[in-house]
Amino acid sequence: MLDIADILNLIRLNEIELQKTYKELESEDAETRNNAGEIVVQAENLGKKLKQMYEDKGPDHSVYPKYDDYIEIVGKR
Repeated sequence: MLDIADILNLIRLNEIELQKTYKELESEDAETRNNAGEIVVQAENLGKKLKQMYEDKGPDHSVYPKYDDYIEIVGKR
């Protein structure tokens, strides 16, 4: 079973990949845009599952960040 730190790492990796893929949606190549669109849908669905897993763990927010705050921190990097 995954612990909170594991889930946070997966959230971070998924968010980084999602941000890279969003950029590919702007490609001039139709196939690249199409592929990126499919990946975005899958990554967003995974993000929703990871968010639910994280919240189900009931993290102590004096130790662990709130989900939305963590996404914001990851997005700034």
